[in-house]
Amino acid sequence: MSKFRRANKEVEKKIYEGKLYRPLTEEQMQMIHEASLKIFEEIGVCIKYAPAREYWRKAGAVVDDVTGVCKVGREIVEECIKRAPGEFTQYGRVAKNNVQQGPYRFYGGPSAEAVGVWDFETGEHRAPNIYDLAAGIRLCDALENCDLIQSCCFPSELSKDAPDLNRYFIMTKNSSKHICTGPYHPGSVPKLYKMANIILGKEDAFRERPFITLVCGVISPFIMDAKWTETLLLGIDYGFPIASPTASTVGTTCPGTLAAQLVLSNVEALMTVITTQLKKPGHPCFYSAVPMTVDHRDGAFCFASVEGWMQNCAINQLAQWYDIPNYSICGMCDSKVMDTQLGIEMGMGIVLGAMSGSNNMHGSFGLLEGGLTLCLENFVVANEVVGMSKRVLQGIEVDAERLALDSFRNVGIGGVFLDDPLTTKYTRSEFYYPKLADRKTFASWDAAGRPAYNEKARKMTMDILMNHKTDQIDPEAEAEIRAMFPEILPDAGKTWLEK
Repeated sequence: MSKFRRANKEVEKKIYEGKLYRPLTEEQMQMIHEASLKIFEEIGVCIKYAPAREYWRKAGAVVDDVTGVCKVGREIVEECIKRAPGEFTQYGRVAKNNVQQGPYRFYGGPSAEAVGVWDFETGEHRAPNIYDLAAGIRLCDALENCDLIQSCCFPSELSKDAPDLNRYFIMTKNSSKHICTGPYHPGSVPKLYKMANIILGKEDAFRERPFITLVCGVISPFIMDAKWTETLLLGIDYGFPIASPTASTVGTTCPGTLAAQLVLSNVEALMTVITTQLKKPGHPCFYSAVPMTVDHRDGAFCFASVEGWMQNCAINQLAQWYDIPNYSICGMCDSKVMDTQLGIEMGMGIVLGAMSGSNNMHGSFGLLEGGLTLCLENFVVANEVVGMSKRVLQGIEVDAERLALDSFRNVGIGGVFLDDPLTTKYTRSEFYYPKLADRKTFASWDAAGRPAYNEKARKMTMDILMNHKTDQIDPEAEAEIRAMFPEILPDAGKTWLEK
């Protein structure tokens, strides 16, 4: 398909492309597409927000205003897919953190809204607070392999009636990376726009540098909620990129086969694409879906099942087939603590997500218990796993110089290549060097006091929190924001080390 693309001269981040894991064949993707079109045409989808239904009606959909069900033909669906941009920039607050979204490109970050946290100092499990959110975001800002940020926990002292400005202010104060988080209330969207412009120092500057993606949602099966959809449309009005993931579970909110879940997820991801492109053709939006599973032995909801990883990788592949950037989840664990289970789940999930080209792989940093518990040490562990995954995607470069025939000739049979110029030249660029993993012999490890991996992660976490300096918001801009929005708490933006 011919797609709308945007040039960006500011992008500085190295691009890693994941094309190594393709769970679906071309024929299977076509079958999923055709089944999805039949649902749009014959069953329809439910749009709870009347103004959004009007966009569907004007495009030619059959709309029932009593039930909210909209039925739409193949031509409209496929035209909206063509309108959606195949590439766009997720801007950082500063240019060094720009992320250029496009086919197969791999970027990772944390997920959102954990309701528990392992206290970094006491080791107790408790409700999170604003200091925990600031600490998690600051870690994300410091870690080189964390590309995007989300509100990794919901501070318990915030009222659910008005949490949004505090959450976004804390995130912006602690990182200049792109923010992907959804407001709880549609009325927060114009306030966030105003706050962002103050931070950027110019009226309407956010339209030129939209450093926040609004995350809304779709309810399975086939429902766009009124409040989320109102937020989505307002976000488009104010220039926010849009992600609106669906999170069906096989056998509960979806029929009990993986193929059925991919059809459901495809329809629901396209509901957002269609709504966005009917309102504003070419507006940046994600093909967003995070298909989940349950353990049918006990009904446990699973973020880290092998089938869930496969399904999210299939979502990435379908998005690439449509040439729309994807928003999916891999790397989050069901483990409750930093243990062997966590290592297996995080390692498998992140590597598969990277190999399938996850454009916005949230959930890969910091969260345990299926996203319910924040663990700060896990950020630095995830940073290493994502770093290794990016090295896999970098691949093996083969050219005349790297084939090293001159080195073989010069050193000869039985020689040692440690001081060979080619070894010196490529000793950094050819290899990934983890900061936490111990590669020494037992004797060396024993002599060093047998340092444990988790303890090394704790020390690195504390070092970052004590020493990392973020790209600061101008003090005058912060003062203006606090005066304009007095609901922002006095300590919003501080970690517990700064209380």
